[in-house]
Amino acid sequence: MELDLSDATVAFLRRQVEALFPDTTITAKIIAENIAFGAAVAGAGHIELVDEAGWWFVASETNWLANGKHGSIDELFRRIVPFPEQGPSSHRAEVYVTALAKSAYYHVDDATTWIHRGGFETNKVLPHVGLVPTWCSTVLAYRLAPL
Repeated sequence: MELDLSDATVAFLRRQVEALFPDTTITAKIIAENIAFGAAVAGAGHIELVDEAGWWFVASETNWLANGKHGSIDELFRRIVPFPEQGPSSHRAEVYVTALAKSAYYHVDDATTWIHRGGFETNKVLPHVGLVPTWCSTVLAYRLAPL
């Protein structure tokens, strides 16, 4: 499955990220750390961060993507979702993946949803397989587009 995100939506999200971090160079590592912190706040007890060959993986045995009042998981990648559990003016960091990634997907149990394919061929093994521990049933994977 793939999210239906228009170019206008992605452009809007990029502008929002630039406005939120005007003096910071956003890196894949910063995004992973922000998502992992949010995952811990959402109830994940153990979070794996793995980077390999330009791909970053945030993974856990807990489905932190479904823990919240945002509705569907897809909403985390479609809009800026408030996250008051993390702080009064906080929001979920998963939307940065939508705004800045060339390729991205999330894998929950046995289902994969692509946010951006970025040329990834569907007949290939998913990039997280063999890198992320098998006990991690929820994986967010992405590689950034050149900024």
